[in-house]
Amino acid sequence: MTDPQGPDCRFVLVGTSHSGNLGATARAMRTMALDHLVLVAPQCRVDDQAMAMAAHADTVLANADHHDDLAHAVADTRLCLGLTARPRRDGVPALTPREAAATIAAESGSVAVLFGRERTGLTNAELASCHRLVHIPANPDYPALNLAAAVQIMAYEVFMARAGTVDVGTGTGEGATPFATGEHLEGLHGQLEYLADASGYTRRGPREIMLRRLRNFINRARPTVDEVDLLRGLLKRLRP
Repeated sequence: MTDPQGPDCRFVLVGTSHSGNLGATARAMRTMALDHLVLVAPQCRVDDQAMAMAAHADTVLANADHHDDLAHAVADTRLCLGLTARPRRDGVPALTPREAAATIAAESGSVAVLFGRERTGLTNAELASCHRLVHIPANPDYPALNLAAAVQIMAYEVFMARAGTVDVGTGTGEGATPFATGEHLEGLHGQLEYLADASGYTRRGPREIMLRRLRNFINRARPTVDEVDLLRGLLKRLRP
């Protein structure tokens, strides 16, 4: 049996508008041995309702990290997963919660799991920060899974995956170069965006879609620190 705590796995709530969901999230996390909660630009306060919904998981709320933007919240993570209502995006199938949990359990670096707003979820820009997306299958006639329920499902799957034996290649074994962090990847994305614009390539089609697909391609590849440095060095030489 592996340690159910494992490396850092933070659950990140983006733009949460109902304080009860903050407390329900904290409770769902603690029941599954997760305690690193991150709140990004919340639209509500940790009030009495939040504390009541947290029950005896109030310490998770009290110790939550707060950020004004998502980039700072995931800058030091090596794997970022985002929940989405769509089973596919840009032709790429999303992971199931169980598949995502297996990937998390096999990860030796810090992980972030992103949950979006109650009504609108994560924006395209926020989803573009993720290496892979996660979709929770539900009744197609009533796919109305609320935020706290989604958190509980993911927390349960992570707990079970960490408690068992998971054999997923990560490229982060002894002697391997670690995967690039979100902050490191943002530098690469910025260089690629500049060159795509400077070369006129983005004039060939809808710029936003083209750049998003390029970003998704890089994120899914999960390059190591050395690989990103190699690409950035090459792109620097090519920059006009």
